[in-house]
Amino acid sequence: MKKLSSAYWRKFIKIDSDGNEKGNGIEFENLVNCLLVSMYGKKWEVTGGSHDNNRDFWLYFENQHLWAECKNYSNTIAMNILAPTLVMAQIYEVNEILFFSRSTINKFAKNKILAFGEKTNKMIRFFDGDALESIICTYASKLPERYSPVKYMNDCDITEVDNFFVNIYFFQNAVSNAHYALEEFQNYTSAQKIYYNETFSLTFCLMNPFQEDQVDVYIEFMDEECDRFSFQYFYPTIKPEDKRWYHACLKKGEGRAVSLNMRQSVYKPKIMLPRFHVRFVGAQSGNHFEWHSEKIMVKSHWIGSTRLIGNNYLKILDDTKNLLVNNPYISSLILTGTSGTGKTRILTECQNIFLANGYRIISLSGQLGQAEQKKQEDHLSRYFIKELIAFLYEIPSDEILNLLEKKICFSQYECDISERSESEKAIRLLQLIMNQNNESLQATLNKYKAILYEKLSKDKNVLIVDNMQFTGKVFQDFIEGYVSYAVNQQIINSSILVCVFNTDYMTPKTSELLYNLLHADMKCCLTATLLGFQEKKQGILFLQELTRTNLDENEEYFSEIVDKVSLKPYNLLQTTKYLEELNIVSVSPNKKGYIVSNLKKYEAISEISNGITSVLENRFAFIYKNIPEVRLKFILSIVYSFNCIDEKLQDIFQINPKELNFLCEKSILREQMFGNYIFDHDIIRNFFYQSYSKQILLCFEYIQNKGIENKIKRYPIPYLLYKIAIEKDMDILIDTGAEIMSVVLPERIASLFYNCLLDSFIELLENKHYEGVYIKYIHQICTFIRQYDGSLKAWFRSKEANDTIQAYYPHALSEDLKFYRPFIHFCCDIAVQKHMYSQEVDFIKKILQLCKNTHPVGVENQDELNVLQAIMYNRWYISYNTESYKQEIASVRESLMQKSRSYGEKISNPQKRGLIDYLNNSDEGYNYYGYYKDKDKLFSIWDNCTINIPSLVPEKTLNYYRKTVQYGLIEQSYEKVTTEIDKGMKYLKNGKYSHEPIIFKTFFLMADVMARLQYNPEMNYFYNTKVIDDILRMQQLLDNHKLGDILLLKGVNAYYAKKKDDVYYSFKEAYKHYSAGETSRYWIKKDLLEENIQYTFTKLGIYKTGYDMSFLTAECRQPLTIFENDRFIASGIQRTGDLHLNLPLI
Repeated sequence: MKKLSSAYWRKFIKIDSDGNEKGNGIEFENLVNCLLVSMYGKKWEVTGGSHDNNRDFWLYFENQHLWAECKNYSNTIAMNILAPTLVMAQIYEVNEILFFSRSTINKFAKNKILAFGEKTNKMIRFFDGDALESIICTYASKLPERYSPVKYMNDCDITEVDNFFVNIYFFQNAVSNAHYALEEFQNYTSAQKIYYNETFSLTFCLMNPFQEDQVDVYIEFMDEECDRFSFQYFYPTIKPEDKRWYHACLKKGEGRAVSLNMRQSVYKPKIMLPRFHVRFVGAQSGNHFEWHSEKIMVKSHWIGSTRLIGNNYLKILDDTKNLLVNNPYISSLILTGTSGTGKTRILTECQNIFLANGYRIISLSGQLGQAEQKKQEDHLSRYFIKELIAFLYEIPSDEILNLLEKKICFSQYECDISERSESEKAIRLLQLIMNQNNESLQATLNKYKAILYEKLSKDKNVLIVDNMQFTGKVFQDFIEGYVSYAVNQQIINSSILVCVFNTDYMTPKTSELLYNLLHADMKCCLTATLLGFQEKKQGILFLQELTRTNLDENEEYFSEIVDKVSLKPYNLLQTTKYLEELNIVSVSPNKKGYIVSNLKKYEAISEISNGITSVLENRFAFIYKNIPEVRLKFILSIVYSFNCIDEKLQDIFQINPKELNFLCEKSILREQMFGNYIFDHDIIRNFFYQSYSKQILLCFEYIQNKGIENKIKRYPIPYLLYKIAIEKDMDILIDTGAEIMSVVLPERIASLFYNCLLDSFIELLENKHYEGVYIKYIHQICTFIRQYDGSLKAWFRSKEANDTIQAYYPHALSEDLKFYRPFIHFCCDIAVQKHMYSQEVDFIKKILQLCKNTHPVGVENQDELNVLQAIMYNRWYISYNTESYKQEIASVRESLMQKSRSYGEKISNPQKRGLIDYLNNSDEGYNYYGYYKDKDKLFSIWDNCTINIPSLVPEKTLNYYRKTVQYGLIEQSYEKVTTEIDKGMKYLKNGKYSHEPIIFKTFFLMADVMARLQYNPEMNYFYNTKVIDDILRMQQLLDNHKLGDILLLKGVNAYYAKKKDDVYYSFKEAYKHYSAGETSRYWIKKDLLEENIQYTFTKLGIYKTGYDMSFLTAECRQPLTIFENDRFIASGIQRTGDLHLNLPLI
């Protein structure tokens, strides 16, 4: 203390019962109260006792809420003492916080609080130590005599200013939540490395150095800084021609934090960070203080993050910059693409645009190692909601929340959340969320999610969710709910939602989410599907950037690499790593790259004949020199099975951190927050699973051999997998089978889990353990395998299970038909969908032969047997859909249909009999669903499918709505089509037998477009275009041979807008799909398409404008005559309103 003698401060000391001196808190609080009244001329309200049992003060003044915190400690005060105040300030929505402390507040504590103030837009003022004495002396005449400092004032004048008033901190990641952990605040002078093209942040913490108001502070670049223009800056007021970029006016004791986000844009192996000049000027006194930053040289690491290449990628950035930001309504960017196509890189670039426009960003990822870990412990959705609340309200870390739990949070028996302040609600909601299971979490969010929706929509917030397909159902529902909430808001909403879907991992559930987001009526919803580079020259340019070469002499070599490994950026990056390991790519002393000129580089090309798989196999071979092969596979099996390796797993499996760091250097793993290691990319993960599937369970074998299974109990899903796949625990296996529909799994481990579960059930059957219900479990497991691994693998796995059942329990067909029949139907339908004619027929024949030797007991079992045989003959009938035009096939199909109907007539149960009747009538009618001339025949059969089906055969309710929509399209009744679509969509949402939502939604959406083309095609062009593009995106995920139909629809829509290119290319691609013969009645579809081609190509003059016609038959390459063109009427059963064009058979 400098201005006041120690005698003054004796007033604030008291003697306790043990004779020890301690601070007199009451006296100090009274002093602060007097100071506040003197400073503001207003009486402050006193709290009854705060979180630390001290009294604080608050005031509403000029529409501002002020809060004063008192600390009568004798020692330096650290962050953990002050942090609860930040939470209190959020709860009570304070605008200005004043800290009064007898002792000096720790510098790092101050700077962290200033960072908090920047993020929450709060003014922060400190009156501690010497600053407190100064303000006491300033208001000496206004203080009561008891606290008057006049008798105790020293003659010294505090004019000395030190460098503690300016601090700069370096943050490697510019997009993060509030900084609370001490180790995160790294002084910029200790920064050692940055990453080329990766955004980092410098946070300036500025304190008013003078004991006066109206102090101007300026930040500007220094003149002599030569590397200043080697960086790109993301701050709204920075202009290349101006050195000064920041100005603020500070009150007495006030501090400010300001963050400057930037990245290196010109590569240099060593580079100087920009230097800054900070100047404080007292407006009234003329006092001034100047500070200059030091010269800091850092190493620049080249990690494959080149400048963005490719017009398709650059267009996304341009659209984001020009269309997405600064809108008064919710805006969205939705990206889809397979692994390695550059989705994460695009996100990084978009983040820079958002930062430059003053947005706050929270970035969440389903690939986040910590998040995946949380999914196993508390479920991923809970983790994401917790992070979102912490971001929106700037709530400190878990440790501080735990500290506050009993002191500022409220018991469950007190008032309802809705009665609290907004921030108070959020903290209470966070408490509820962190103590609930997934089911109760959903219920809590349903009740209180509007609190978060409102907060998210209030400010310029960007919510980025990468790998949306891995985020968990509760969180996905939350996101979908927010979009619906925001679309219907009547006030300004400046938020932006960015969602990224990896289509390699799409499931029906996430496909439906994508569909719903695309059709949520957001005014600005940018969508893009990333396919990698579009042109070879872009891939070549990318390789030149990666290798730091720019000589044309390598163009041919790079061209060969692109041919081998594709245009996916990540594949090219891994190939560059491979060439570096072979010393084919080297770096000269001046950091320029070059390619060695010898035969070795061509040998390397010959060794990657199998694309990225060969590249990674060869890269693994290099790694074996440092980490033995068995050891490497063991480590990767841990990463795969546990989704990451955290510190606990390193200890359990005795993993040396040097091994993990080496694998990070080799771009096999990467380290994330909290010391977790995950696969560098899904491409690496998939390669390991596909190439080394037999080694996936190595880590669990280690657990068994060491007898340490208890150590992995904290990881529920891996522990369950261990019990099923390694220990073969029969009780757990059967319980899991019974509960399989409710088991929550991380998406990435789902395939492994379900396949291991099926293996264990098959082994159970082989060991003579059998119950009929096991077939039901096996059926459900196989549906999940189909969902995660595709229909082909599901076919082989379900067939394997069926063969096992037949081999060991042939009586199952007689005794357990109610379980067995649905499973057989499932197997057969897979073969039908995949057009596996020979396998399908062999399977059907085998089942029918078994049925002959089956003697069920009771009417119900006999009905099930008849249903099974009727379905088998119906499926056999359907298997000829791609050949039904042949005369010799027609008689075979007729015989099969008769057999199916005859078995249907034997069924006693009316609903089951109705099911067979519906199937047969529907499928037989499709023989006449092609040409308009066959309409009457079609209706005579399909009329049986539209007679009160929802009541008679409720399982077929959705199929019934499909039929009524088809009727409306054939009859060209716009009102009927739209009415029936509406009914069908509502049933999809709430109906008891709602199933396959994406397939039916796609049908209804296509029907909507077709109805609009019949009703008013020109007016609906733009609407139809957007919907068709969305359907195309969804269809690529479904892969059920309907792409030709959608392309035909796209071409018809383009015709009415006279878009020649779109008409030509859409019809050309549709023609290719129909010519491949992989869709039902493809010859009819091809014939109807040829009519469209001749008519539109003639009307639009496409025949005469140089388009390639070689894909067409000779007859179709000629335009129609004028006479033919004028009188032309399309022959399809579904046509446009003018009758000139055929619509797809859907």
